[in-house]
Amino acid sequence: MALPRYLLTLLALTTACRYEEATTYRANKMFFTEYYMYASDEGPFPFTGGESYVLADLRAKLSMKGTRANVTVMAFSTDEELDSIDSIDLCLGNINTVSPREKRKTFAVTGDHPSHLYLKYSVHTAGLQYLALQVCDGGWLSGMELNGVFEFKNPYGFVPGRYFGFLPFEGARCIFFSLFVLYYLCVLCAHSGRLLPLHFLTFIVLLVCVAESAAAFSGYLEQNSTGQPQCCPFPRIVVASMVLELLRRGATRVLLLVVSLGYGLVRPRLRRTEECGVIVLTAAYVTASFFATIAKVKNAADPDFAAGPLVPLMVELPVLLFDLVFLACIYAALVKTMDSLRDSGQTYKLEKFWRLAKVLGGFVFLVSVLNAFIFASREPLSLFNWPHQIYWVQGVSQEVLNVGVIATISVIWQPTEHSRLLVSMQQLNTDEFGDTGLEDSDDGFEMTEKGGIA
Repeated sequence: MALPRYLLTLLALTTACRYEEATTYRANKMFFTEYYMYASDEGPFPFTGGESYVLADLRAKLSMKGTRANVTVMAFSTDEELDSIDSIDLCLGNINTVSPREKRKTFAVTGDHPSHLYLKYSVHTAGLQYLALQVCDGGWLSGMELNGVFEFKNPYGFVPGRYFGFLPFEGARCIFFSLFVLYYLCVLCAHSGRLLPLHFLTFIVLLVCVAESAAAFSGYLEQNSTGQPQCCPFPRIVVASMVLELLRRGATRVLLLVVSLGYGLVRPRLRRTEECGVIVLTAAYVTASFFATIAKVKNAADPDFAAGPLVPLMVELPVLLFDLVFLACIYAALVKTMDSLRDSGQTYKLEKFWRLAKVLGGFVFLVSVLNAFIFASREPLSLFNWPHQIYWVQGVSQEVLNVGVIATISVIWQPTEHSRLLVSMQQLNTDEFGDTGLEDSDDGFEMTEKGGIA
């Protein structure tokens, strides 16, 4: 299963685009890395122009007065990830890189007044970028106070190169849902006297999708312009995006389930037991997802989270379980509804459910193929490595499926002149009447009230 979009963002924290430092530093060496950066004037379309750089802008002071030390700051590029930064001595410069792909400066730091440590390295070769700091000699054991920033800026802004694709993707998703809501609102207004509760439910789900996609897009825009990481602490817009994503995932599943049960086309209301079942299952799913998200956030905020599993198995299992229950209920309801329509000769309504089933099958197939590639690229298989430029694709499969499902339901079950007739009347069985000379209605078939013949 593909990792959710916000989880991929959490995993990117060790390669954040801008670090703000205000701490006492007691190690001999520290470093930051950006897994992939675009070179200057070689950004992704349409941001082909612009400077790409690595920057260290710090104020440093030793904790003990009267002490002195030499501090080396170095930025460099590599084609492949280094096995360990510990084996590199910045003071000696024993780095296996070509000279033009590195920049190093040494600064004198004392305990009497702050020293300005400034190094800016223009990225001329796309790839992995490192920014490291090392105390080469002197009384560093007393500690060193650092205040300032480390920055990794691409030609387009501060979003890490691996995750740049989320920016246009979320923008396109936000525009699509916004235009689709306007279209659906026009349809609702055009058929205001023939609306069913299903149409209002669909519209509410669409509004949640618009709000969630807009919040996600705004979060990436803010990060791109300011460099503020999306964790930790979380910016308000990111918190709003995560909450709305949980609501959207639950609302989408509810809409698909009630439609599969025949609500709004085959029957005007669900049975009381079905309503209770949908409410209980939705509440359980959203609750489990909420606690799983909290666990992911806590682990992401933990400096040592990369050493262990991102989410405890017992926290993730309930989400998977309720997801499988949702899928099983949707499948069972869809098959039962289609069988009932087929047995009663309701070919027009059956065709609508067939269209839904085909679209669902197509999107599920595409998402399954993508997930198979994701699984094959990870340990223990590790059959291939994702190109950095499309690494973000691993986090959008659920969003693509969501767009397909919502758009399909909205179009197939949109309000028409015969919306109320379809749910309250039944198609004449042509197998029984044969060629009776009956004229077709506007919908292409004769209708009769349920329980009688017109």
